[in-house]
Amino acid sequence: LPGNPAPRDCSGRAAAYQQPLPLGGACLGPEGPLRSLLPGLAVNTAITAAAVAEDAAGSSTAAGAARNAAHWLGSSAMSKWNVGDQVLCHGKVAVVRFVGEVKFATGSFVGVEFLKASAGKHDGAFEGVRYFGPTAPERALFLRMESEALMPYTPEDEAATILQAQVRRKEATEQVQFAKTFKAYSNMESRGESERLINNVYSKTASTILDDEAEHGEGGGTKPMPPKTPKTPMVPMPSFEALQLEVEPEASDGGDITARAPRLDFIVDDVGRTSVDRACLDAVLRHVKRPGAGPLTAGCMARLIKAGMDLLRKEYTSALNEIESPQLPGRVVVLGDTHGQLEDVLWLFFEHGEPSANNVYLFNGDVADRGTGATEIMALILLFKIWDPNCIHMNRGNHEDPIMNETYGFRDECVDKWGVKKGNDLFNAFNTLFQYLPLASLIDNEVFIVHGGLWRRDFRLAQLRRLPFRRPLPERPGVGTDILLFDSVWSDPHEGKGIGSNARGDAIVSFGADVTRRFLKADNLRLVVRSHQVPDSGNGYEWHHAGKTLTVFSASNYCGDCGNLGGALILMRGEQDQIFEHWAPPLEELQLLEEEADRAQARIRSQARCFSQQKASRKKARERMELDIIRRVQELVVRRKAELFEYWAEADTSPRGVFCIPATLWREGCATILDDSMPWVRLQEAMGVADANGQVHYVKFLTRYRVAFDCSFGLSAAGWERAVWSKLMETLLRADLPLREALAALDATSDGLVSAVEFARLIESCHVRITPLQSRALLRSLAVGQGRAAGTADPEQSWSTTATQANAGRVSVWDMLGRLTVSLPVASASTAEPEAAQWAVSMLRPLAAAVLDDAWNRVVPAGAPVSDWPVAKVLAAWFEDVDRTHNGYLDEEEFVAAVATLAPALQKGGCPTDTDSLRRLARYLDVVGNGRINYFELMNGLTWEDSLGNDFREDVVETLHASIFFNIAPMRASLRRFDLELNGQVTPEDFVKAWRAVSTALTAAGDGNDSLGRSQITEIASHLQRTPSGEIDYEAFLRSFRIVDTHLLPTPR
Repeated sequence: LPGNPAPRDCSGRAAAYQQPLPLGGACLGPEGPLRSLLPGLAVNTAITAAAVAEDAAGSSTAAGAARNAAHWLGSSAMSKWNVGDQVLCHGKVAVVRFVGEVKFATGSFVGVEFLKASAGKHDGAFEGVRYFGPTAPERALFLRMESEALMPYTPEDEAATILQAQVRRKEATEQVQFAKTFKAYSNMESRGESERLINNVYSKTASTILDDEAEHGEGGGTKPMPPKTPKTPMVPMPSFEALQLEVEPEASDGGDITARAPRLDFIVDDVGRTSVDRACLDAVLRHVKRPGAGPLTAGCMARLIKAGMDLLRKEYTSALNEIESPQLPGRVVVLGDTHGQLEDVLWLFFEHGEPSANNVYLFNGDVADRGTGATEIMALILLFKIWDPNCIHMNRGNHEDPIMNETYGFRDECVDKWGVKKGNDLFNAFNTLFQYLPLASLIDNEVFIVHGGLWRRDFRLAQLRRLPFRRPLPERPGVGTDILLFDSVWSDPHEGKGIGSNARGDAIVSFGADVTRRFLKADNLRLVVRSHQVPDSGNGYEWHHAGKTLTVFSASNYCGDCGNLGGALILMRGEQDQIFEHWAPPLEELQLLEEEADRAQARIRSQARCFSQQKASRKKARERMELDIIRRVQELVVRRKAELFEYWAEADTSPRGVFCIPATLWREGCATILDDSMPWVRLQEAMGVADANGQVHYVKFLTRYRVAFDCSFGLSAAGWERAVWSKLMETLLRADLPLREALAALDATSDGLVSAVEFARLIESCHVRITPLQSRALLRSLAVGQGRAAGTADPEQSWSTTATQANAGRVSVWDMLGRLTVSLPVASASTAEPEAAQWAVSMLRPLAAAVLDDAWNRVVPAGAPVSDWPVAKVLAAWFEDVDRTHNGYLDEEEFVAAVATLAPALQKGGCPTDTDSLRRLARYLDVVGNGRINYFELMNGLTWEDSLGNDFREDVVETLHASIFFNIAPMRASLRRFDLELNGQVTPEDFVKAWRAVSTALTAAGDGNDSLGRSQITEIASHLQRTPSGEIDYEAFLRSFRIVDTHLLPTPR
């Protein structure tokens, strides 16, 4: 490539070979049995020939395998062909029909006729000249005499070729499926990281709210909070002493495995520079290589971080680290993301040599998170850095920041290894250290290395050098220097032009080839190297922008799921760039390899075995990734349930109550509402959503996945769930709206249907403190209930008519009113005596029967179909008929007068009809206690059977669960401000205060769907169990929420 020497692409099994091979050699790669490599490939000839023979063993004889191997390695199997020879051409049986010169080109050609397949391009005539034939159409083909596509025919070779073709087709199909799954998995992971950025915005807003409340003495918290969070993004760098991390002796940590960890003996010279001798470094290396070895002690890590911080503070004074590579044969080894996968780092040290003055390593960010060995990798980096500052370097990635570390495992790793107190102290110390790392490195003034990529604006290296980089990474690009900080660790390349969108999220950009060209030209560079993402191919590297941008990713079999190779880039002065790929063996195998005398042969055997394992694991890796994708889809479905229901209901043309749509429409809705990068055809099959006719019952699909409260952590949800539900329904009942106002609020267009907008207006007019998401869940459940009722009706009735698009997603006003009742009557505010309430409840059923009979006899038009007059509508008609004052209410006298006319029916049901008894019933129905009965109060009293059903109740409760589940990160961050003891417990007052701050932050950011009302938060807090000290175990509470598939598991209660 112009300006960029061709890379030494050492993919596949050849990655570990170190012996030179003459130009024109070949080796096995991951994508097929054989492929030629670019000049300069390092490969062991003998091993490669053996591998070729092994892959060619489709032949039934060793001689056939050897002949094929010799042919593919360039031996001259045949220099001349004769007419009539039977041959294999491109693996298909053919006969030579012509040998000689032709008019359409110079040189000798062979013309063949295929016997069994139409694999040719003509019938023996070409460009108006017939050379042989005519054959059947498309059975003839010309090839040059020396073409390697021609081989002598043998039955064994034909069988081997057919077998190899079948294997290749199968592998190609599997590779396509793997690539699609891998890309979806990668996009899913990227979007998850972007969502974490958004959550951190909520956390910071909530923190600011708590700061303001503390400053003005609001909120009623009981524990003192840490000092106020600075609002300026330029956070001053704390000193090591400010971290309050005790540098204690190692022996104090105890523990059998940890106690055997080596001590760190630092050497301090006359000028105060700290160093470490090689023996100490080797002791730590041996320790971390031992399977099952415990971590270094907390005191040891504290001293190491302090020494590293002092060194980085002095060395990295600019955001751009300018490195001069060592003289030949010295080199720079560039590694991409390692993500806590210690095995990869140790293998790379074994394969390419440990860091030294002539073998310089550059870690291009994202050492932390995902894996459980990040602290060991950081310890090795710091030790090598202290031993020889020039032998190892590290750029900062987007995971060298607490925003990611809180969620993706680095904090948990620290706490698991050193306990809550020491682990959190070391976690904070590491994140302070990360802020001293440069954003990018420049090798020999020609190769620019950055974790993410280039920026949405054209910046020069001079601007990067001036960037104040010792600060937390921003959650948003912002303006000015924030753009440099943000895009350096978050952007990705795309193959178009200019700055484009990014699947990771709205705030993140992709940069095109023209952006790369301008950047390289402006500062006279030749290559951009970045990391940040696993290549979609599953390789350890990927080229972009016509070879001007290179992605290197070093964590093989990423997260234990992906089945990808790891990669490393080697840069040498004036030499061609080299790319090596690997599949890291487990620590046990690495130990055995190091003990072998012939390390080169051991390395070859190990990598050959590992690449074989990698190839065999692709199918299992795809299955594991699919399971992770399905879990992600479940989260998306739960989060976007309302939007999915509205999308599918709008397009649903099935009969009322059926709720079935074609699978194509299901996939369309999922791609539009959830994520268009997901393989929805494959997911449809894997999740089993379609029936034998290709139809999807979308209501069953939506109710299949729920956020459930898991009681296994010692908490019970029953109390606060019931309390929130009862509060919601009681508030609606006590709104005390007159009949016509209630109906107008429900159905403003007077078309008999309630839309989402109309229902939201009702909720607002009633001052019901529920979120918009809960309101939509209520309406969705009402629509589903209406459909279920309709599904049981006579097909000849109007209930079974096909829903039109105009009515889709809306609910009959009477069906909705008939279901908006509580499971038992809400006691009147004026009813203080339990005996009186018990008597009143026993009289409600005969009263309801008498009222409904009267309405059917006097008010409902004669001959009206029962299906057109649900109970709610019948009661509304009766209510309006007996409302003599026409004010929308029944005062006590109106109610007594109307019911007195029903005396015979009441007496038949055992209900007394004297005036005092009727007044007692009126007072019981008057829930508000204002001397009058509104329509909802009448409904509550006369239709009190459980019309809601469990599904309806669960839909609303689930919105509470979802609001918590999807905001665990900002809730935990806010609660930790009050948890000074780091024991996972806070007082109920602080619990409410922290949660309200998060809810306010969500509303301020326009994400009110996920917020909860103040009364709901208070109800939840008041019903949560208390610890013996009277506090709430918020960690157990937050861990109790998870998404379940109700088709597979019972919802935990």
